[in-house]
Amino acid sequence: MAARSPLLYVTHVDWGHIRQRPHHIATGLSAFHEVTVAYPLSRQRTRLVANVDAGVARVPLWRLPGSYRSGRMLAVNDALCAWQLARVIRRLRPAVVVVTAPECYAWVRPSLGHAKLAYDCMDDALAFAQDAGVRVRKAALERELLARADAVVASTATLASRCIARGAVPTRVTVVRNGWDPAAFPVEPSRALPAAGALTLGYFGTIGDWLDTVALEAIASRCPEALIRLIGPNATGYASSEPRIRVEAPLPHAQLAAAVADCDAMLLPFRVDDLTRGVDPVKLYEYIALGRPIACIGYPELERFTPFATLCRDGDELAARIASRDLTPAADFATRTLFLDDNTWDARARELDGALSAASAPAPLPASG
Repeated sequence: MAARSPLLYVTHVDWGHIRQRPHHIATGLSAFHEVTVAYPLSRQRTRLVANVDAGVARVPLWRLPGSYRSGRMLAVNDALCAWQLARVIRRLRPAVVVVTAPECYAWVRPSLGHAKLAYDCMDDALAFAQDAGVRVRKAALERELLARADAVVASTATLASRCIARGAVPTRVTVVRNGWDPAAFPVEPSRALPAAGALTLGYFGTIGDWLDTVALEAIASRCPEALIRLIGPNATGYASSEPRIRVEAPLPHAQLAAAVADCDAMLLPFRVDDLTRGVDPVKLYEYIALGRPIACIGYPELERFTPFATLCRDGDELAARIASRDLTPAADFATRTLFLDDNTWDARARELDGALSAASAPAPLPASG
């Protein structure tokens, strides 16, 4: 058997953050490569969970506070991470380097050498709420990254289009969506929504600016028999005066399915803006496995989930549909299994590895100045 080539996966997400695309993709790529994951350490330890290594080596990176509040501090931390990663790259001599955000490119750029470079674009980095100076620096880094990358892998068609509009070579752009982990979320029997009485609604994931808390308050107001459980890191400090909206601590990925066993339906109440329009929510795949009705605020990237979820125009319709118990029933077990079998994280890792294999030799760096 031929030796597996070394691959460095550099992500802006702490390995202890609730599991999302970088954790799953890096783990899946370990079937084809010797994977090392480099990631920044978060200072907010109460938001983290104990994620297993899952066959990858890990390299934590230290940064100073303030990267998302100041373009100057972001530049300082980019230099600090680049200094740390230079030694890692010299030691590993990776054949492929994958980055998940524009700032990660700044960390590896001085030491890339002849390594193949790929951009695993999981979100629109410029659409997050951030300091104007931070956005300007990230935009410049992203332009260079998109021009330099041998492969750009976007999690949605919307992100792929934005990458091309910002300078990516179209023939190097591939859509590789998010997926499902059958070990953590075995497909459960379908459950009907109670026609009356108490109702428990569940959400798990980061409680960020993209969560439509106005819609949550509307649900609580219109549906006084409902309890809303929000499980995950509370990045905004959201706390409702309504006791039936309960914010709960993040849990390890493998515990989530059991934690929401009492939930009658699952929620995806995202605000629709430039950020969320580019998102393929990991949790939707996991909700489908759970076999409960799903209620979402819809946008075009969610149309493919129409057989499995109720897509509402806005928060008002979401609250009204829940209050009237008018949600699309969970699809039958066989239909959900057929869909999920085509959307595993292992399949996504194979797709991404195929994009890496098809990538051309490294392009020259853009001229400076």
